Amino acid sequence: MNRIILIGNGFDLAHGMSTSYGAFINDYWGNKRKEVLDKKYYGKTYQDDNIIIKRVPSLLYNEAAKGESEYKSFLTSLRFNKSYIEYQNKFLEILTEKNYSLNWVDIEKEYYSLLKKSYKELSARRYDISDLNKHFQVIESLLEEYLTIIQTEFNKSFASTDDEICLKRSIHEVIYSDFNFRDFSELSINHLTEEIFQNVYPNIKDLDSNRIHIQELDLSDREKRLYKALSSLDDKATKTKIKKLLKSEASANYFRYRPDEVLFLNFNYTSTEIHYHTPPIDKEFENDIAIDVIHIHGILNNKMDNKIIFGFGDEIDKDYLEIEDLDDNEYLQNIKSMKYLESDSYKRLLDFINSNNYQVFIFGHSCGISDRTLLNTLFEHKNCSSVKPYYRQKNDGTDNYSEMIRNISRNFTDKASMRDKVVNKKFTKALFT
Repeated sequence: MNRIILIGNGFDLAHGMSTSYGAFINDYWGNKRKEVLDKKYYGKTYQDDNIIIKRVPSLLYNEAAKGESEYKSFLTSLRFNKSYIEYQNKFLEILTEKNYSLNWVDIEKEYYSLLKKSYKELSARRYDISDLNKHFQVIESLLEEYLTIIQTEFNKSFASTDDEICLKRSIHEVIYSDFNFRDFSELSINHLTEEIFQNVYPNIKDLDSNRIHIQELDLSDREKRLYKALSSLDDKATKTKIKKLLKSEASANYFRYRPDEVLFLNFNYTSTEIHYHTPPIDKEFENDIAIDVIHIHGILNNKMDNKIIFGFGDEIDKDYLEIEDLDDNEYLQNIKSMKYLESDSYKRLLDFINSNNYQVFIFGHSCGISDRTLLNTLFEHKNCSSVKPYYRQKNDGTDNYSEMIRNISRNFTDKASMRDKVVNKKFTKALFT
């Protein structure tokens, strides 16, 4: 059996990386404010591909006040001279205003919302799809530049403090932990029960009938305890007992299964998972755990075979078929499913989930609708035995488990399957703060 470590932006944030869209936008305006408030622009016009500012004020650049956004600080400086920002990139304007008013923004979700409005609204205010895509690509390039800097700085120093060492140790232990079968779907438990039954029942019958002695079998301590627990039972009672033991708190006394392979399925553009590629050595198992990595949305600065994929991926959305029927390829330019075909990542993922049963651990992924098509494929696949969300503990004592579950549910069309596969809060834990 295999394990998939599904990594989202919360994973990077938990490592102290400022990779949120809000942090990116704040950094953009901080750099822009510093660039504009330069003596060479005093009283003149500043212009680039995204904005125009007439009558730049004669003010020295100062750091933004603590807790104040760079954008708000910039507006304050401009208003001093009765100046303002004229946007040439309308998408940047929308993102900035939303982030400024809500302190939160999901760039891909905003893009898809504007894309739908561009064909549904006939007013003069509609966003032309060609302009939307052009402006969206500018944001993509700026984001890639920003994340490259963040990743470089992180890799220079990670795991140099006690807190970072503790975080790394706790995450590493979870990634390579043994399977806990209380997490698994009823169908998976039944399959495993039958597999164990077929392996042990002939020997147990031989032991019961004294045809062989237990010392003739090369058994571990766990197996000896299991054989003892199953002795003198008929086949039906044996299966019932195996299943009960698998799901009990004492399961580890009788069974031990570790992943054959761990796949890091990273939805980020950063490569934070590289710090967790070394499985622990375990003398009880002859073969080491195999490691594979798929950056499903591409890798920073890879322009050849795994370019970053920035867009929207919800083909389950009721409006998506309308978009396809428009017979205008401009509307499909930033749909993730189309871009998945530009690399082998998606095909490699399909090969992996088709090869063996697997459990999914969710590390810092919101499971929002911008990735719904892929997550639906992953969660509802017949080989998916369990979906285990590791949640975030907040400073006020609350956590985001319920929010994660609501998001996860949107990726299931089969709600009975969801209730069977998704791990109860009692059997998971907060991994991040």
